[in-house]
Amino acid sequence: MTTVELYYSDTCHNCHQLRALIMELLPKNMKFKEINISYPEGKQRASELGIMSVPTVAIDGEVVLVGRISREELLREINIRM
Repeated sequence: MTTVELYYSDTCHNCHQLRALIMELLPKNMKFKEINISYPEGKQRASELGIMSVPTVAIDGEVVLVGRISREELLREINIRM
């Protein structure tokens, strides 16, 4: 099953907007996981993927989108992996 991961911070306004967009667009056959980089486990995982800023979206462990993300960009990345 394809897994979409959102790397975020509690203080990031764009991160919360992106979360809502992912929840709206994500197909039922994809899994969604949120990783808060404010906690040691989240920092560790982000470091492993070379993530330097939030929001960042990774799909199946591959960073695909960073920063402010449009609906179209997110849909394109989701559709590529369907």
